[in-house]
Amino acid sequence: MLAVLSGDDSLTVHTTPAPRLRIALSTRPPVVGTRVAASWRAAVAATGELLAGAGHTVRPADPPYQALDALTLGARWTAGIAQDAEGLDPHALERRTRGHIRFGKVLRAAGFEHERWRHAWAKRLEEFFDDHDVLITPTLAQAPPPLRGGHRRSWWSNVWRDANFAPFPARFNLGAVPAASVPAGHDHDGLPVAVQLVAWRGGEATLLAVAQQLEELRPWSRHPASFAPPMSV
Repeated sequence: MLAVLSGDDSLTVHTTPAPRLRIALSTRPPVVGTRVAASWRAAVAATGELLAGAGHTVRPADPPYQALDALTLGARWTAGIAQDAEGLDPHALERRTRGHIRFGKVLRAAGFEHERWRHAWAKRLEEFFDDHDVLITPTLAQAPPPLRGGHRRSWWSNVWRDANFAPFPARFNLGAVPAASVPAGHDHDGLPVAVQLVAWRGGEATLLAVAQQLEELRPWSRHPASFAPPMSV
């Protein structure tokens, strides 16, 4: 599918990763104050051990996150909603939606929607990938939070819940770099955990090759350990 969408036929061919890829491991969350659960940190460590055993050079290295990047990402998330809501009756919207719109207007007025902020993050990422071929982070930081009553919670409460749950993927979407989520076992409740593979632009083939190697080293289970699928009749 990726080959069709990109027009690059080479992506249809499964290749073996280079004998010694430079792989960085990081469990540092990009959002200050968020917490990464032990099972997600352990998934990154275990994946690194597998790839080191396969001959790759694996070491800890954190991406060049900066606190202002969160405002750049927030501006793109909220400013579009603020624009879509123009002309609507604010009293017909939920309280948390009105908060989302207000925050978007503030960030737009402050200029955080400007492309220069995104380019600055991408430039730092490019320099990071001068020294690394692949970055591995947790895909998520915690198990999915319960959604019951979310519509009655404040806007900030919902935002903070989401930031704690999934701080990683959006940051690399902002940098317009390829990434892939790969299964990496289960947590103590039997729920699946995963790691995110990230490369610099044009590194799709490398990510697919590493994902294939991980599937061979750690075959993926179809079901969580605690779930017994019904027997076919």
